Amino acid sequence: MFTIRIGNKKIKLLNWLIFLIFVFLIIYIVGLIFFMLPIFTKTYNYKLEKENYVINSKVTFKNVWFTCKEKQEYVIKAEDKDIYNVLEKDLINDGFKKRKNKLIKISKSLGTCKDDRITYDKQHSSKYVLFKLNGKKEENLIYGNNYVENYVIAKINNKKVKNIIIKSNLNENKVGKYIISYTINISPCYKQRLYRKVNVIDDEKPVISLIGEKEMEIEYKDVYKEPGYSATDNYDGNITNKVNVKNKINSKKPGTYELVYSVKDSSSNNTSIKRIVKVKEKEIKTIKEKPQIKIKDGITYVNGVLLVNKTHCLPKDYDPKVNKTALKALKNMQSASKVVGLNLPLISGYRSYKTQNELYKKYVKKDGEEKANTYSAKPGCSEHQTGLAFDIGKVDSSFANTNEAKWIMENAHLYGFIVRYPKDKTNVTGYIYEPWHVRYLGVDIATKVWKSDLTLEEYLGIN
Repeated sequence: MFTIRIGNKKIKLLNWLIFLIFVFLIIYIVGLIFFMLPIFTKTYNYKLEKENYVINSKVTFKNVWFTCKEKQEYVIKAEDKDIYNVLEKDLINDGFKKRKNKLIKISKSLGTCKDDRITYDKQHSSKYVLFKLNGKKEENLIYGNNYVENYVIAKINNKKVKNIIIKSNLNENKVGKYIISYTINISPCYKQRLYRKVNVIDDEKPVISLIGEKEMEIEYKDVYKEPGYSATDNYDGNITNKVNVKNKINSKKPGTYELVYSVKDSSSNNTSIKRIVKVKEKEIKTIKEKPQIKIKDGITYVNGVLLVNKTHCLPKDYDPKVNKTALKALKNMQSASKVVGLNLPLISGYRSYKTQNELYKKYVKKDGEEKANTYSAKPGCSEHQTGLAFDIGKVDSSFANTNEAKWIMENAHLYGFIVRYPKDKTNVTGYIYEPWHVRYLGVDIATKVWKSDLTLEEYLGIN
């Protein structure tokens, strides 16, 4: 065996190694027992209160062998959710990890843990650290104004702190909630923060401008045409498409109507404006002077209007076929009805004297002459022979309650037609209510007849 000489003594190397190992084990066991006992674990509890949050912290120092293990547990309580979120994010950036409702940071360093209670108590003391906001902890900034920073008061051990870290996501040109943070470093591993909330708000109401007059008058039964309007907002810009118009104009009922235009911007600022629309009283316009009646080739014209009814009939040989102008107007009306989801098929158009004669005889045979005369014309007395009359939609009493029948009554005049045999006018026309039977007169005369609420006979002043 190898030997080593110490003075005049020789010691075998193996014995020397065994001796060193033994000493090492003794030291290791003693150190292990000494440093791992719970009595050498130190825990400090602190409560840091600032203007808009509270942090309850638990700091534990534990000696593990020759290593100091530090564990910090923070529980945040903030009165504002936005401040809570920013504070939590800042602590995570500092190395904390979120576990349930706690933020935990664990760090290790060589050497034994020192009793830093006095240092921690001092750093958390308001006498040692003076850190508070100037001004309000929550401020409202009107959109369009510039933000004026009030800063903070910051002193450590009665010395003014110059190096204050200020971070902000404030955007003066965008409505929203923003947070400004102020941070000071108490020590290399300890910081204090303050937070100020700034609400950029828009409290200015939008502006609605009416096109045309604020007070209008329309004739009885005239279709109200909205002159238009516009709406602008200092923040949202053009919000015309958000304008809501309340109330409607019933031009068939004389009176004064109030249209209310209202709009709300993205900040819930409301504004409204009114337009007054007066519907004039119904003016019954009939031909006051004696009607000019002309009979040419057995055909009756009253003030230039071809008239066919139970009294004024057509010659047997009158055979004009369908009127092309009237047919074109009918097709335009049918197309317009389809746009609004309605269907007005042509059921019957031009009929010759012979066809009407066969049809009339059929009805007489079925219901008797008296009843047949209420819904079917005698040959020569049918408007269908003029080529200017059409049956559309559905020839049935149930048609009266449909949207198609209502649309015809309200819009036929726009295409030159009238409902020839209106409701409650049997004593004048001699026929039952036929919402499907329209007669072409041209837009001008048809509109005048429609506005008058009269039958063609009443309007012309003739029976």
